[in-house]
Amino acid sequence: MGAVRFEGVDILDFLGQVVELHTQHYKDDFDLDKELIPKLAVSGEPEDRCLLWLSRPCGTYTLREWEVYLEGSHANKVWMFYHEQTKDPVLAYALSIKEVQDGKVIGNIYPLDYGSHVERVKLLTCPIGKVAVLFEDGTNITIPYQNQRQLMNELMPVHGRPKTMTELPENERELAVILKRERLKRSYHATNGDIKEYIDRLKKGTLRGKLKETRTAVASTRKPPSHKKEAER
Repeated sequence: MGAVRFEGVDILDFLGQVVELHTQHYKDDFDLDKELIPKLAVSGEPEDRCLLWLSRPCGTYTLREWEVYLEGSHANKVWMFYHEQTKDPVLAYALSIKEVQDGKVIGNIYPLDYGSHVERVKLLTCPIGKVAVLFEDGTNITIPYQNQRQLMNELMPVHGRPKTMTELPENERELAVILKRERLKRSYHATNGDIKEYIDRLKKGTLRGKLKETRTAVASTRKPPSHKKEAER
């Protein structure tokens, strides 16, 4: 089957169905996702609404797509890890958030071939060039990535500890072009899919889905004793 997309869907409802079928342990990771994704949905930064999400047998992750393309960033390492270092089966998706309606995060979902996507990201990552730091006193300073340790030691006595640190690309235009091209290609090659059909296929292909089907089949074969047999006892 070719690439598909699901348009205008309740994103958290869809991801919740995937978690129920595929994530067996550390399901509280998804509780964090359910807090983070609605916050990003109302962010003023357009890039906060383009995400990559993965489900594995032991947990889930929500990552900003642009950070995954930063070589050596935390998001980049997480996205690579489960392909390169483990044999965990991973279900991965690109999320494009459109709006919030009646408390629901609405957008488009693109199922990804996780292994192929990781290999492609390897070819397209951009080096980190700067780090934007928000300090305790409210000061925002952008410092060179290579000298961050030395500069942080100089700045912390003046501005306090860092509240947030955001790694930025060496060439912002290059990263923007890569993201635009990858998203256009993803959208162009995808056809509209049916969520019910997709979830039904997952039920047949995931461990938890197979277990549920087995239990349902076993339960249906267990017929209660007839009233006649009960009366004879």
